[in-house]
Amino acid sequence: MTVAKVSVPCDFGVENLYDEFHGNITVEFKDSTSMKASSLILSWNSEVFTHLFKELRQGTVELKDFSKEAAVILLESLYSGDIVVERPHFREIYKISHAFQVEWLSEKCTAAFTEFCESSSQDFNDMEFLFNEAVYSDRTLKCGKLMEIIVSTFLKFEKMAELFVGPYLSKYFTSTKPATLNQLLEICCGEFIPVLQAVKEHLETDGIVDTVHTILSNDDMVKCMVGQSQLYDEMYAIMLKQFDQMNAEHLELLMNLNRAVRNQGSTSTTIVHSYGILPGYATIPNLFHNYDQLMVVYDNNFDDLRHHIPGINTFMLVEFIYANYWEMDDADAKEILEQIPNIISKLSLCGVSRVFVARLIITHDIPLTIEDLPRSVISDSDTTIITCCETTTLEALVTTKKCYKFIAPVPHCNTQNSKCGFILRVTPVSKEETGKFNIELTTVDDDYPADLHCHRDLISSAKMHLVIEEYCNDDWYDVGISWEGRPEYNEEECHVEWCGGKCDEREVRLVVHYDIRCKTA
Repeated sequence: MTVAKVSVPCDFGVENLYDEFHGNITVEFKDSTSMKASSLILSWNSEVFTHLFKELRQGTVELKDFSKEAAVILLESLYSGDIVVERPHFREIYKISHAFQVEWLSEKCTAAFTEFCESSSQDFNDMEFLFNEAVYSDRTLKCGKLMEIIVSTFLKFEKMAELFVGPYLSKYFTSTKPATLNQLLEICCGEFIPVLQAVKEHLETDGIVDTVHTILSNDDMVKCMVGQSQLYDEMYAIMLKQFDQMNAEHLELLMNLNRAVRNQGSTSTTIVHSYGILPGYATIPNLFHNYDQLMVVYDNNFDDLRHHIPGINTFMLVEFIYANYWEMDDADAKEILEQIPNIISKLSLCGVSRVFVARLIITHDIPLTIEDLPRSVISDSDTTIITCCETTTLEALVTTKKCYKFIAPVPHCNTQNSKCGFILRVTPVSKEETGKFNIELTTVDDDYPADLHCHRDLISSAKMHLVIEEYCNDDWYDVGISWEGRPEYNEEECHVEWCGGKCDEREVRLVVHYDIRCKTA
């Protein structure tokens, strides 16, 4: 005789739970009390119980990770085949159903949560409860069903940015994870002003925490800031006050944000007057990339270069071709050369000087001439060449903290006692701080000698392309550093390496090719 398999949920009679005659295993609760239960009924509801009793031969089940009230509700539901899921016990019942893989109970909880959402009063406390339950499920139980339900429901409500997202961020700002932030931004339906107001509020007290970084890196938030120039200026001013405490990641965020908002067409006075210049120091955008970055973009036909490589310019493209010429075949080199004019037009880039190209040809000893480049790439009128007032050695350049002076005359400047120019400050590499090397434009007054002044409204790091030239055989050669990453300390040989070799006593100088076609103010 074959016994039919029991289908759950099934009503086994909840009264049998309290009749110890039917109990052959012990269930232990959080408060150190216990009760008897049937291993057969529990196993019919969950394969986890089957494994515990049949394969592991356990006679005891511990439910000490849950409140006794929730644990008893679980047992009663397994016996009765039914449950009424109420808000106070929702999280623990849902958690137990996942822990013991009681599928029908999980489905009941999901259905109950859907009813909670559909009957929501839409006041903040109610929506806060629902969203936090979804966050807990998503983050702790690794189950995204509840978040899908809550997002779908909230998208039907009006003014969610004002009524829920803004107040929620104000309350949970620093603890909100990136994935949750993205769901909150989705709920906003494009109404991001309350989010920006929450960012501004917490910038003053918490600084650039992960939440701020995630929000301000969001493309939709950038578009919103374009139309909210006053709010953006206020936020930007707060961030500038914290400049001295910023790490490299924060500085990069600030520069990229400034550039992105301006590119979207904002009329923010902060952006117009400080594009590319942070009060203090601003990294020159062509530095510390690597060849792999451009190769990835090249494989995708150079689509969206600026998104993949912040600060991309014509100099960097030409450097890439010439520095890698011997690793390409003629067809690849020709294909990239032919694409450069379109890239220049698309990104509104300046041309490069003949001197720049000539130095690259000599340095890399390649069988190309200036005439091999498309005519629109060469433009002596778009750039000016500004050479550092002193030379140094490659080793001293990368291992010594120093400010290097450049003379850059500004027409109609009436200052009599000092020359126009700028200072590039080098933060050296060392064994202890191998990743800190940087070359930055400084606008700090203390860095400037009495005989030099900087026109901050005209000089911008964003318009600079920095190269290192090496003196050899009575001439200067362009080392080309755009794609060489940062210098690194070789611990085995106890020296610094850059551009594929040891930083030694070779004589070098810093040279800036400056884009004079577009004004920065």
